[in-house]
Amino acid sequence: MTRFSKGFLIAFGLVISSASSNAQIALGFDIEVTDPSRLLAAMDKYTESETSNSIPATAILSQYVANGNSSATHNLAVFYPSVEGMDDAFLKNALSADWNEFLTEFGAASNTVLNVMFEPTGITNNNADALTSDLYASRWIVIDVTDEAAFAAEWQQLVNSDPTNWDVNAGLWRITAPGDATGTHLVVYQANNFSTLLSVRNSDRLGMASFQRAVNSISAVYSNSMVNTVKTWTNQ
Repeated sequence: MTRFSKGFLIAFGLVISSASSNAQIALGFDIEVTDPSRLLAAMDKYTESETSNSIPATAILSQYVANGNSSATHNLAVFYPSVEGMDDAFLKNALSADWNEFLTEFGAASNTVLNVMFEPTGITNNNADALTSDLYASRWIVIDVTDEAAFAAEWQQLVNSDPTNWDVNAGLWRITAPGDATGTHLVVYQANNFSTLLSVRNSDRLGMASFQRAVNSISAVYSNSMVNTVKTWTNQ
């Protein structure tokens, strides 16, 4: 039986959109923001800096609309086109006054609740063109999977059977370093707005019943949250 953990909302600003579709590795931070305008100003200033302009990456800030009892108000995720690119970013930031200034402002405007590392599985519904708005809505479902291959195959069948006029982009991501958080995978659904995202309920999805039966013994759902995209910064 699937079960929900009231304490866990994974740290993903996680998108499978044009901004991050080429990402090979990413870091996500669930944060409790006390001064949103200061945080945005710090992000704007850092991403305009010489250091940031030398690092191919995409950063996405999202705001939680519904995330249970987590204290996180926002999520910040940074996507890199390669693991080598992430290593290079770490080195450049370690030697950068721009980065030190950003960390000071980031810490003054927010507190980090948790952070994780994640990567794409490459398994999607092949509908990235459905996202045409920069301020898209998302549903993030964190799952603990014991048989990835079997789960992935069943999930692919599920999204393949979804209504063709449902303008939703969907994908499966693997959590490679969860820290003390729970979950091995993340299922992401995205649409231009919540009206579209929620226009098709699980009861309307033709493959949902068989999917649930198939994955019942190999997966457990730990969180189901809703988020809005606030802003994207990219240098790719």
